[in-house]
Formats: sequence, structure tokens, C-alpha cells
Amino acid sequence: MIQLFKNRRARHLREMAKYLRLVFNDFFVFALLFFLGGLGLGYSNLLKTLTSGLWWAPLVALVVLGITVQVGRFATLIEDADRVFLLPKERAMQGYLVAARRYSQWLAQATQLIVLFIMTPYLRVTLSWSLATVAGLAVTQVILKDTLLRLDLASAYQVTGQRRMNHWTNKWGLSLIVLAVGLWTNPWIAAILAVLADGAVAVWFQQHWQRQQIRWREQIALEDNRMLGIYRFFNLFTDVPMVSGTIHRRHYLDGLLRRIPVRHDQAYLYLYSRGMLRGTEFSGLVVRLTVIGMILLAFIQGTWLPVILTALFIYLIGFQLLPFFQQYDDIVFTHVYPLTWEQRLRSFVQLVTLILTTTAGLMCLVVILADRRLLPALGTVGVAAVEVWYLARVYTPQRLKRAAQNKG
Repeated sequence: MIQLFKNRRARHLREMAKYLRLVFNDFFVFALLFFLGGLGLGYSNLLKTLTSGLWWAPLVALVVLGITVQVGRFATLIEDADRVFLLPKERAMQGYLVAARRYSQWLAQATQLIVLFIMTPYLRVTLSWSLATVAGLAVTQVILKDTLLRLDLASAYQVTGQRRMNHWTNKWGLSLIVLAVGLWTNPWIAAILAVLADGAVAVWFQQHWQRQQIRWREQIALEDNRMLGIYRFFNLFTDVPMVSGTIHRRHYLDGLLRRIPVRHDQAYLYLYSRGMLRGTEFSGLVVRLTVIGMILLAFIQGTWLPVILTALFIYLIGFQLLPFFQQYDDIVFTHVYPLTWEQRLRSFVQLVTLILTTTAGLMCLVVILADRRLLPALGTVGVAAVEVWYLARVYTPQRLKRAAQNKG
């Protein structure tokens, strides 16, 4: 069973590497470096304004570390067919699940250490901690994350009459109590508490797993949900076949559709607009990228960094909208419409122009309200206007015409 997990892990890593190459392209990495540089500069300037003895300093650290320790889920790589084909090998699955927990440690623990590394200047400035004290908190954080993953492993087995050990109240309660002890008393005392909790869960699991059955349906659902979150992130940058949208009847948006003229040549504009408003795949992508961009721009200061981030998000949204042009190619009735391909393209360009203009307007508004300086505001508005015009009116028609010629 351990070899089975190794094979699945290798396949999973190959798939993740394929998508990561598409996500971290040159343009995105370049923009990410500017973004991280801006955050680092802002963090450095913030630390200069802080002093020791602030009453709320441990509370902020508790919130940040409490959220961080929840990051990193139990990656079992279990598939839907396993509940049938692996059921006879249920007792041997213990080795599989232990290997899965060990694999889940790498990214989860790396996240804990990175956040502690970033928090170290804050802890030294506001709490006057030494590096040895910060090291104690780092040990606590790592052991605490190991405990939470062990709770996930124990909860993979069914215990009659008992609530899942990894219930959110247990995980959050244990995390906040141990971290509070470390922040308000001594981190090394918290580390001892984390070791005791980790050992208690390990002993409980060793005594009970042999007599229990695996929660197959629940573990399959959890793994599917975990992978769906990863695929949705990749879907922000490239087309992911595993992510499929759903349809919702949104009556409150019907007023927008009434603005489309009821004319023969506007049939595709109505079809594309209604599909965008009712579907979740492309509309959700546009909303998520717009909201993320607005949140980042609200906290970013500088002359050119807001301009670069605005241009980056407009590009990502415009690029991701291109596959929507073929959304209805498999519906036979659209091929009997008495409309030319050029009329269909013009309708799609109209929709893309409207979406990008709205997105750009919202982001420019955030920059103007957050920065309150003339040069960043003018630069953002100017670059956004030019980029929207180029993406919608030049790049999109050329790209779709080239695709149609290659297909034909």
C-alpha cells in the first residue's frame, strides 16, 4: 500500500508541475517580484512605527499564527474507486494513510516556518523577544501543526458515538490555547504542551485504528474538495478540464440583459451575456480576480506598482475570457442561426470590452481612493484604458481569427 501511495504521489507531482509551469510564467513572476518587493517595503515601514509594550501585539500574533497553523490539509490522494477496490485491503491502508500524513508535512511545515520567519522582526520589536524565544515559538508551531495533521489521520477512522477528532472546534481550540500560552507566558512551555498533545493523539490512534473502519465516503469527499481548491487556483491562469461550472438563475441581473437591443444582429451578444451572468465558471473567475486585485491595490502604495498590478489583473482576466467564445460550439442550434461568424465575433468583443472596462474602472477607483496621489492615479487610468482597448479590440479578434483559421 505504501508503494501505491508513492505511485500516486509521483503522478500527482507531475500533474502539479505541469500546471505550475503555466502559472509561473515570465510575466507573472516579474509582477510577483514587484508585488513582494512592495509588501516587504510596506512591512519594513510599518515596523519602524511600532514600539515595545503594545497591548494588542500578542493578539495580532495569535490571530496570524492561529490562521497559519490551519494551513496545509491532509493530502490522502484517495480516489472514488478506492472504496470498492481497496475495501478488502482496509487494514493495510494504515500504512498508506501514515505515508500520506508524512507527505502532507512538507508543504504545511514549510508554510509555518516561512510565516514565523516573516513574523520574527514583528515579535522582536513589539514583544522584545530574543532569537531563542522566537525559536521556541517556531518549535511550538511546527509540533502543533504535526498534531493537527495527526488529528486528521485519526479522524480518517470511524469511532462509534464519537465526533471526529479533527472537528474545527478541536483544531482551533487546541491551536489558540497553546499559542496563547506561548505568547503571554513562555513559548517553551507552549512547546511542551504541544508535545504532550501530539503524543496523546499518537497513543490514541495506535490503540484504536486496528478496531475501526475507514470513513471512505468522507475521506473521498475531503480529498475531492482539496483538489478542487487547487484546480480552481490553476483555473485563474489556464484552462483546467477538472473544473466545471454550474448554472444559477439570477433574477436580480435581468435588468442588465434588458439593456441589450432586441435586434437580429445582437443575438449572440444576448447569448454570451446571459451565459456569463448565469454561469459560474467564467463569471466566478472574473469576480475572483477582480476582488483579489482590488484588495491588493487597497494595500499597495507606490508610484508604479499599482499600475503594474492593475495591468497584470486586466491581462489575466482578458486572457481567461478567450475560451468563452467557444462556449456554445457544441450546441447544434447555434449553428443554424442566420448570423455570420463576423457578427458573432463583434458581439463577443463587445462583451469583453464591457467586462474589462468595468474591471478596470473598479481597480482604478480603488487606486485613487487608497493612494490619493495624482501620478499613480493618472498612470493607472491611462495604462488601464490602453490595455483594455488593445486586449478587447485588437488582441482578442486577432487571436480568435487565427484560431479559427488553424481549426479550419
